[in-house]
Amino acid sequence: MGRRLTSAGLVIGLALSFASGALAQDEDNPYGTDAGDTKKPAKADKKGKADKKGKADTAKPAEEPTPPPAEGPGVSEQPKAAPAAKPARAKPDAGKGPQADTRSAEMRAYQTAMKDRRLAATAPISRQRLKDELVGIEEKLDAGRRDEAIAQLVYVVEAERFDAFKETDEGRACIFWLGDSLGRAGAHGPARGYLERLLTGKVDIWFRRAIRSLVDFGLESDHPEVFLKALEPVASKAPEEQQGDIAYLDGRAKERKKRPVAALQSLTKVTPRSRFWAQATYLAGLIEVERGQLKKGENLFCKVADPKATPKQALLFGGSDFFRVRDLARLALGRVAHEQYRFDDSRYYYYLVPADSDALPEALYESATGRYEAKDYEGARELLDELRKTGVDHPYEDEAWILDAYVDLAACKFPAADKKLSQFLKRYEPVRDTARALSKDKLAVRKLVEAIESGSDPAAAGVTGDARRIRAVAALLRLDPAYGRSSRRLAQLEHQQSGLRGALGELDDTRQVLAKPGELKAQAAGPIGDSADAKLSRIDQQLEEVRRLVREAKETSKGKASAELKALEKSLEELEKRAKDAHAATQEAAP
Repeated sequence: MGRRLTSAGLVIGLALSFASGALAQDEDNPYGTDAGDTKKPAKADKKGKADKKGKADTAKPAEEPTPPPAEGPGVSEQPKAAPAAKPARAKPDAGKGPQADTRSAEMRAYQTAMKDRRLAATAPISRQRLKDELVGIEEKLDAGRRDEAIAQLVYVVEAERFDAFKETDEGRACIFWLGDSLGRAGAHGPARGYLERLLTGKVDIWFRRAIRSLVDFGLESDHPEVFLKALEPVASKAPEEQQGDIAYLDGRAKERKKRPVAALQSLTKVTPRSRFWAQATYLAGLIEVERGQLKKGENLFCKVADPKATPKQALLFGGSDFFRVRDLARLALGRVAHEQYRFDDSRYYYYLVPADSDALPEALYESATGRYEAKDYEGARELLDELRKTGVDHPYEDEAWILDAYVDLAACKFPAADKKLSQFLKRYEPVRDTARALSKDKLAVRKLVEAIESGSDPAAAGVTGDARRIRAVAALLRLDPAYGRSSRRLAQLEHQQSGLRGALGELDDTRQVLAKPGELKAQAAGPIGDSADAKLSRIDQQLEEVRRLVREAKETSKGKASAELKALEKSLEELEKRAKDAHAATQEAAP
C-alpha cells in the first residue's frame, strides 16, 4: 500500500508538471477555454456556450518510449545492458501545441528501481484482477477523487506485467480511463498519448470513447489541429455520429483561423446523428450572417429553433445541450430580424425563448429594445417590467435601467426619466470611482480576488472603501468572461503545483526510506487538523460566517438595530481581536 501511495505522488507530479506547460502554451486563445464560446450575430455579438464543459486540453501523439535497462549486480559488466544516455526532451512548441508524452519511460524506470530494491509488487495480473481494479477506479472517479484514480491506473498500466493484457477489453478500459482522467485533470499531453493507443486495432467501445474524448479535448484546446491530425487516420472507420463530431471539430478549428468558407464545408458534414448537429448548424448560421448572407443564416437558425424543422434524430443524440443551443438560435433569429427592421418578427422570435431559460433576461431586454425602436413604448415598458419581475441578476441590469429612462423620455415623462437617470448616476459613479481606485492598488486587487475565489464577503477582505461599492465591483468582476477564463486556468495551475509539491515530498520520503530502510520516521503527535495553523484557519472561517449573519441581520432590520444585535456586534469585535492576537502569537512561536 505504501509503495502504491508513493507511486501516486510520483505519477501525479509527472503528469501535472507537463500539464502546467500545456496550459501555459494556451494563454493566447482569443476564444477562451470554453468549448461552447461562439459569437452571436448582429446586435450584441455575444458568445454562447453550446459545447460540452468540464473537458480538458490534450496533445500530440508519440511512440511509447522503451523502458530503460535495469540497474542491478552484474548488469553493468555487459556492454549491451549498459544504461543508455537518456535523450534530451524536446521543449514543447507553443505554436504546435503540447506534445503527447505519457512519461512511460519515467514510470518504467521508477518501477525498475523499485524491483531492483525488491520493493516492487510481485502479484500476477489477471483479467479478473483488472476488473476488480476498474470497479474501485470508477468509484473514485464518481466520488471526484481523480488524482487517486490516476495514480492507481498508472501503477497498473505502466507495469511490465500489464503488457500481456493491454489488448484485452479490461486492459483497453484501463488505458481509456487513464487517458480520459488525465485530460480532465489538465494533463493534456499524457492524455493524448494514452487515448491514441486505443485508435489502433479493433473498433470497439473503447475506440469510440477515445474518439469522443479526443474531440471534446480538441474543442477545449487552443490547438485543435493536433487532435484533428490524430483523428484523421481513423475518421473513415468511425461510426457516423463520430464522423460528425470530427467534422464539427474541424469546422471549429477553421472558423478560429478565419477561414469561413472552409469552415462551412466542414460544418455541413455534421449529420443529425452527431451530438454536435445543433452547434454545427448554429455556428454555420453565424458564419453566414457575418458574411452578410442574412437569409441563409436565418434558414440555418430556423432548423434549430423550429421544432418542426429539426430532425428527430438531433433531439435524440443532442442531449441537454441541444435546448441551450435552441435558445441561442431563437435569440439569433430575433437579432437578424431586428437588423432588418422586422420588429414584429423579432418580438415573436424573442417570445419563443422559454421562461425557464438562462437566456430569458437577454431575450426580454433585446425585445424591449426592438419595441422602443419600433416606437411601441408601451410594449417596451411591459417587457422591462417583466424583466424586473424575474428577480434574476443578469448582465443587462444597467442597460435596462438606462433603456427604462429612455422609454420615459420618448413618452414625454420627463420628471420620471430625470429621476431614473439621476439614481443611475448616483449608483454608477461611486462604483466607477471605487473600481478605478482599486485598479491602482495591487494589494487591494489581490485581496478582492481572493475573497471572490473563496466565496467570502469582499467587503470584509480588508479592502478600504464603502462595503456596498466593493461588493458591486466584485459582482461585476464575477461576470467578466476574461476573469472567468483566467481564474479557471489559475485554479488548474494551483492544483498542479500542489500535486508537484506533494510529489516532491513523497519522493524525499521515499529517498530516505531507500537510503536507510531500518530507520524509524517520527510521526506527528496528534492529528494534522489539530495543528495551530489548522485551528486558526477554522476560526477565521467561522468568524467570516458570523460577520455575514450579522450583516444580513442589520440589513433586515433596516437600520434599526436591536440591543441584542448591538451586543452581538460587540462580541464579534472581541472575538476578532482575540483571533488577531492568536495569529500574532502563532507567528512569533514559529521557528
